[in-house]
Amino acid sequence: MAEGGPQLTPPDNPSGNSHLLDCPICLEQLRQPKCLPCHHSLCQECLTSYIIREVSGTSDTAVSFTCPVCRKLTHPVDKSEDKEDWAKQFPTDIAVVEMIELKNRSSEPHYCMPCQRKGNLMTSAKFWCKTTQSLFCESCKVDFHDMIHINCDVVDITETKSFLLNQSTSDKICNKHKEKMDYYCEDHKSIGCCKCITVGHRKCDAVATTEEYCEKLTSGHWLEEMRKSLQKGEKEMESLVKDFHLQLQSIADGKDTAMKNIDDLQEQIINRIEEMKKEITDDLIAKYKEERENLKVSSQKCERLKVAIQNTLESSTTAQQRNDHMDMILLYQRGQAEVESCRDLLREVQTSLSSISIEHEADLHMTSPRPALSFGKIIVRKQHQHTPADTNAFAKPLSERDVKELQKIYIKCPSDEYDCYSRGVVYLPDGRIVVGDDRNKKIKLIDTEGNVVDELKVNGSPYDMCMVDNTTVAVAMNINPGCICLVTVAPSKLILASEINIDKPCNGIAYRNGEFVVSSGRNVFIVTKDSPRAMTRQIHESSDTVFALSYDLNNGKLFTTHYASSTGSVVVGRLSSDNTYSSVLNVGVVEKALMAWTWTGKVTCMSVATVPTT
Repeated sequence: MAEGGPQLTPPDNPSGNSHLLDCPICLEQLRQPKCLPCHHSLCQECLTSYIIREVSGTSDTAVSFTCPVCRKLTHPVDKSEDKEDWAKQFPTDIAVVEMIELKNRSSEPHYCMPCQRKGNLMTSAKFWCKTTQSLFCESCKVDFHDMIHINCDVVDITETKSFLLNQSTSDKICNKHKEKMDYYCEDHKSIGCCKCITVGHRKCDAVATTEEYCEKLTSGHWLEEMRKSLQKGEKEMESLVKDFHLQLQSIADGKDTAMKNIDDLQEQIINRIEEMKKEITDDLIAKYKEERENLKVSSQKCERLKVAIQNTLESSTTAQQRNDHMDMILLYQRGQAEVESCRDLLREVQTSLSSISIEHEADLHMTSPRPALSFGKIIVRKQHQHTPADTNAFAKPLSERDVKELQKIYIKCPSDEYDCYSRGVVYLPDGRIVVGDDRNKKIKLIDTEGNVVDELKVNGSPYDMCMVDNTTVAVAMNINPGCICLVTVAPSKLILASEINIDKPCNGIAYRNGEFVVSSGRNVFIVTKDSPRAMTRQIHESSDTVFALSYDLNNGKLFTTHYASSTGSVVVGRLSSDNTYSSVLNVGVVEKALMAWTWTGKVTCMSVATVPTT
């Protein structure tokens, strides 16, 4: 591969893509541009400062940082080096360096070559012949060039100076092998010459020419879908930026109103007025600055991503018009990263976006015989609000929702021998449901209309369930010895993918940090090995049977439920990341708690089905 990895090709018009030459942090022309894996380039100095600021306050063992534009998690080449040297490890963006040089050259004067040979060194050139690679004044073009060369492609450089860029070939040359880079490996998402592909990618399944892959992107409408997603992301970011600007104006207005109230009170106070005014004014300004900076930081995140999306949209259109295969691929990859970052940022903002107001609350009662000298206090009021973006990522948290029966679903099938009894259920992202039927020893798939579309017979009683990913469900089997069934959920079918054997029956199950947590009786275990029989490591022993488990991705807490009814017994408990146990709910509030799972994007929510005590 070329040194520094594949880069974007300089466009035909450098001034039309000048945003590619600007650092998204300092907003000036890039200096020593460094290219991150997500294809965003920054000044080496700016990137170094950003990395130091990003990892400050974290542990000394931090091994990554997020791109300041798309917020994609980025790892340095050598994590052992000092944070101050991480930026140097990333490849120099050679394409940007060349674009800057060409941009500077395009502003230089150009002189007629025939006139220079005749001794007239300062005759300005007006035309550029692409065929002969020569410059001519108007007279020499007519007298010399046009007499011999009839079908040449001649450009009037007084209208555009992009002819300089046409002096360089559009072929990309591998710095290592000096061969044309016209192959693309889909497995590794990398571009290389024939030698690179032969040596490093001979075992890869999906290798094609860049032209073939670009045709695949175009014919499969992937580029168009990516562009639509970027356009949607741009609108979402624009909406958020506008909202942040309104918030900034709102808190500024609140600050002004509070200042006016403070000034009105000043007239009624005759002693210690200046000292007290200064105290409360400082408090107001401090709160205003704090909230202003918080909003600005969030706004800058959205603004950077919005600008990046706009740039990617513009550049991808240009690349497709020029039929530049390499740029189309790289911009497609960059667009994918920005779309994912847009979704992540929308989810992040959803949890923190509030309607903020700064108010002054007076505490001075002038009707009192001896009114206390007080300017009152400054109050920052925050009320959670939903983002203006029309996206499911901004749904209300469970604690703010009303309960409403939408549908009754009957899970009994004609083939069932007994009445159904369900102990575990998982809600898939697309609205389908996977439910376990303990009595009939089945796992059933229910579509969005409430119809059972498939049933999977299992050897044992399916108890608790959890999501592994969007298409895989893990089921705790209460048999002796126990096992974990991994079930693949196809569009209308359940497939038993594999089984992990355990030396004890399973009640509850959760998926935490890439490993399974199971409960058996009163004990909670980590499953540490899956062949030939899983090994377990106990992390907690409860006073009552642990009936089900649930892992909260947001705060890293593992919840346990107990089928308990004795007064004072724990019904819902919590294990922290270091397995410290604490009680959440005891009998007296609820009893005999069960669990169900939902899966919303990347956030796992726990709901507790309870029987109220009477």
